[in-house]
Amino acid sequence: MKKNTLHKVMATALVGAMAMGTLTGCGGSTDAGADASTKDTAAVSTATSTDAATAAVAGMDGWEPFASNVTLQIPVYDRGSSGNGCSDVENNYWTKWVQENFGDKYNITVEYVGITRSDVMTDYAMLAASQSLPTICMEYDYDKLASWQADGYLQTYDVEEFKQIAPTYWETMVEHGNDAYTKLSDEDYLVLGYRPYGNTTYTWCTFYRQDWLEEAGFSEYPVGDNTKLLELYEKLVENGHKYPLSGKKVSGAGIDQNYGYRDYPQDETTWATTGDYQIPSLSTEAQKRFLKWENELYNDGYYNPEYYLRDASEAEADFINGEAFTWTGYVSSSMNVLNSFYDANPDGKLAVAVTPSTWTQDETWGSSASYRPGTNFGMMIGFANDATEDEVKAAMMYLEWLNQPENLFTMQWGIEGVNFNYDDNGDPVAVSDQTGLAEQQGHNNNVDYWCAVTAVKTLGSIEKDIKAITPQGIPQDFYDQILANYNGQVAIYEAGKANSDCLFATSIDAVTEYNQTLYDLYTEYRDKLTMCPKDQFDALYDELSQKYLEAGYQEVIDERQAALDAGNTTRLQ
Repeated sequence: MKKNTLHKVMATALVGAMAMGTLTGCGGSTDAGADASTKDTAAVSTATSTDAATAAVAGMDGWEPFASNVTLQIPVYDRGSSGNGCSDVENNYWTKWVQENFGDKYNITVEYVGITRSDVMTDYAMLAASQSLPTICMEYDYDKLASWQADGYLQTYDVEEFKQIAPTYWETMVEHGNDAYTKLSDEDYLVLGYRPYGNTTYTWCTFYRQDWLEEAGFSEYPVGDNTKLLELYEKLVENGHKYPLSGKKVSGAGIDQNYGYRDYPQDETTWATTGDYQIPSLSTEAQKRFLKWENELYNDGYYNPEYYLRDASEAEADFINGEAFTWTGYVSSSMNVLNSFYDANPDGKLAVAVTPSTWTQDETWGSSASYRPGTNFGMMIGFANDATEDEVKAAMMYLEWLNQPENLFTMQWGIEGVNFNYDDNGDPVAVSDQTGLAEQQGHNNNVDYWCAVTAVKTLGSIEKDIKAITPQGIPQDFYDQILANYNGQVAIYEAGKANSDCLFATSIDAVTEYNQTLYDLYTEYRDKLTMCPKDQFDALYDELSQKYLEAGYQEVIDERQAALDAGNTTRLQ
């Protein structure tokens, strides 16, 4: 069996977390405005060469250019048809801005390496096989970093050296409790960005046709109430909206999440052994409820019958062209999808689905408004196994440079008068449509370039932060609805109806061995279950669940159970 996955986090941190019933990084309250303060630094560590790294005092003021040019490779998501903003993620105004303002100053050649967002693990495996891993290897999911460490992709680093080179980045880690998660297999491999508002997913919103909803005689979108949703969809079809839910094939990590189909409070054993979103939990009651709902929607004609052949861009085009009821994606001040929608549908009326603040469960479908909250940590970062000492140092310098407020602000907001303007309160407001600008930002206001520091940009309060990401330059203002959705999620979380996933402090080898096999089987099985006649669903679910268990999922469950029994996991909050 291939040795891997979720390796040991720092023991003291985990033991303390278990005693409290949670982890600092598992979606507790966060201070949105907690940007690390910039420390005055004095004196000098030379970056002239690795041997000259015996610095007297930490910080940027002591840096000097490398004597010989150093190449620093940084990964950046390539989102393809899902939208990158700027067309070339590896070479654009902002990659050049980093080179000119960071690289040139320290004799570092900064190169960006595009990573397919929907197939991260394959891209990294190919880079590793060709011995061309980027200097920085980073992802949002802990188990991926653990896999890379077990497969030899990463090298350890000296925490004290990191503190010396990148003191404000480290201070930010400490402030958010993320210094507890540097270890894999009892050695320091990781540094971590942070995630403001980690107990919610408020930037991920569903836009729906408010005009269609009102035409159907409804006043609000019934989030989590599948019985009412069926009534709504029936009316939409009666009103002439063919295939109102459009449809696309399932792909990528985190497919078919069932958090809104679980019973709450959750059973701790089920949560720990089958609750991870990385491996779809076929065989569980929650997944059965989810897929039975998909089967209902398909058989009732609400999905395009060839959904399994269609990619995300086709479903997006349906929404833009006024042929689909909903579209879901990350909210930002500049959204090409919404700009295109209003261009094609100037009289169209949209709204944002709002999570209700009171939790209820549909008695027929077992559905609710529960969701998967995040954690306090954002991007997790390691250093490539074949990176030289100077390359690792350059990577540490980059993280510290990016963490400086003035640099982070520019990467997030852009150039005043071009990408943003200040409002009467002195807060930045992004330009809504940057299409055609030489300075056009990447996806979601350049998030894939600054995510190494924080997963969400913040101005210090949720009201300001939502105002900053509310889509601009369109006929409707969604601020109130996005804020209401945030408040609804907070209420659901605080009521115990949304729980962060279980984290493991020991290897779950079966996850690595069977992850890809189970993913491939699931995509095949879920389509069979979606498209089978309604009266055959239960029997087919049992049959395919048994095959799925025998293909490796039972081993995953058993190993997770053993870890839970041994006290090597976080506990259900």
